[in-house]
Order: sequence, then structure tokens, then C-alpha cells
Amino acid sequence: MNICGTQQDLWEYLAKERRPIALYGTGDGADKIISVLEKEGLKDLIAAVFASDGFVRDRMFHEYKVISYSECCEKLGDKDFIVLVCFGSSRPEVLEQVDKIRSERELYVPDVPVYGTNLFTRGYYGSNVNEIEEVYSHLEDETSRSCFCNYISYKLTGDIKYLAAAESDPDAEFDLLQSISGGCFIDLGAYYGDTLTRYLNRFPSLKSAVAVEPERHSFKKLTACAEELGADITCINALVGSKVGTEEVSDSRGRGTRALPASNVALKNTRTIDVVTVDSLSLDKVSFIKFDVEGSESEAIEGAAETIKRDRPVMKIACYHRSEDVFAIVRKVLEIRSDYKIYMRHTRCIPGWDTDFYFV
Repeated sequence: MNICGTQQDLWEYLAKERRPIALYGTGDGADKIISVLEKEGLKDLIAAVFASDGFVRDRMFHEYKVISYSECCEKLGDKDFIVLVCFGSSRPEVLEQVDKIRSERELYVPDVPVYGTNLFTRGYYGSNVNEIEEVYSHLEDETSRSCFCNYISYKLTGDIKYLAAAESDPDAEFDLLQSISGGCFIDLGAYYGDTLTRYLNRFPSLKSAVAVEPERHSFKKLTACAEELGADITCINALVGSKVGTEEVSDSRGRGTRALPASNVALKNTRTIDVVTVDSLSLDKVSFIKFDVEGSESEAIEGAAETIKRDRPVMKIACYHRSEDVFAIVRKVLEIRSDYKIYMRHTRCIPGWDTDFYFV
């Protein structure tokens, strides 16, 4: 079975084409993409770096002067250049701008992992094809299988036509979650309370909730949100892992970025924070768990093993932070319980973020 249906990945394609490359965006995403281009011997193809009009200013990024898209087109003139988008967004106005540029230029949104160092290349796909096909065989419906195939194809090619083909309406997930009834909701990676609000309003039968968020500014907003909701909600400022303890995090790089080994994220301004596990919360009757813990999903699943065995909660688990998440997460859950129905959904976003497995 050839799930991806492609013969080359984006980096192979760029090496074959050898056309000028314009990077759209600056920041962490661009850092990572430049690093990959350098590793693949393609950095010399970078001809320009441009940003949206409100972010141009008079500045440099690496050794490139940041210019506007119109200036980029003027600079490169008649050259047939390729645009690589170097940031993530689900905002309609941003996606509209990306679509506009895509209508004028060949454009890709490279899949570089948020965490970890495994790049999803054709070689990586080949090395893990058995595990990938195993996940495909477990998916419950045609929507999930189509989403999975398109998502894999996107990760290889960076072509957002595959993300568009994988999209579902955000509210479509409620059809998968309708078995949630009573018990406790655990929101891992609760941010400022957006998903806490979403699910408690949708499932009023949930008796209580525990919301865990490591980033302290988001946690402050989360506690305010919990008070406003007025339900039985416990908020915990901590990381989630496989074992109880403490770890170093940085509040300067994302939502409580963990100082994990073999990470591709440089950390500054670190502090020590508690690490909790789902099992350590000692809750009665857990009916729903949402995992969105910035690349630590596998460890969080390990730390929830006894709860999963006992209660078989419905689970929504993000699978886009690490390249291996598209197969490792399913394997990890099925090692604990093999009697779940498994679904996959992606809602509109670039790159392939907002992609989740559902265990029902």
C-alpha cells in the first residue's frame, strides 16, 4: 500500500528545480526552514525574505533584508521563483493573503517539526511505512482515512492543496465526542480557557474539570476564565509528563517550552516548574481528556495509562508537534487499551497544525 502516492519530498523537488526561493515570514519557523535548506545544500537558492506589510520595517533577518511581497517581485523581476511560507496561522485574513500569493507564484508551506529533529522526508516515510500503514488500518471512517492520506502527502510535499482536502469544519468533532457524559474533563494544555469553555458549554453533563497549563501568562487568563465559567474547575500551573517531578521551561519561547533532550528549540530565561501526570491527579471517573501539550503527548499518554485502563475516557490528542506523532500516538494508546475506535480530523490552518486523533 502506498498511502502518500508521491515519489519525492519537497526538499528533493527544490534540489531538482534549483530555482530561486523567497521565504515568506521571519522568526522560529524561518530559522528552522533555513536550517533545513542549509543542511540539504539549498541555502544558496534563497533570493529574498519578505514579510506581510505590517511586519516589514527596516530590519535584517539572518543576512537578508526583510522586504514586502511587492518589493520581492520587483527585486526578482521575471525570475520564476518559489515561495516558502515560514509561519503558522489559522486567521482567515492571513490564509487569504497566502492564497493570493499562491495564485501568482508556486508556493509551499514546508512541514518542519515544532519539536524534535525528525524531518518528514521520503526516507523517513519509508523507514516508518509499516507503522504508518498500521495506523491507517485502524482508522474508523472514510473521512479519517482521507484526512490521514492527505495529511501524510502534505507533510512530504508541503503542498497545501492536501491540507485543504483534509479539512473538516471545527464543529464536526462534536459528532465524534457525543458519547461524553458525566464524569470529569481533563484539559491538558488548556491555554487561556478556550477549549475549557468550548467543551463545558457543549457537554453540560460534565461534572467537573481539571485544566493544566504551564505558561504563566496564559495560566493567569485561564484562572480568570475558570472563575467566570463558575463550574467545578481546578486549574494547575504545571507541565504534563510520564512521571511526577520538576523540569526547566522557558516562558520566552512559546507556551512553557520544555528543555527536552534532542530538542531543536534553544531556551532562554528558564525556570523550574512542576510536572504532573494524569494518574497523579487521582480523579474519579474521567470521561474526556484533551491532550495538546506541545510535543509531550506520548509522555502524557504514558502518565495517563491507569486512568485510560480504568475509565476508557474519550480522548482528543494533537498529532502535529513531532514528525513521529502520526504513528507513535496511536501505537501508544493501543498498547494501553485496544478497544478504541480511532478517528482523525484537521481544521483549517497552515502548516498542518490543528490535526488530532480522536479515541472514542
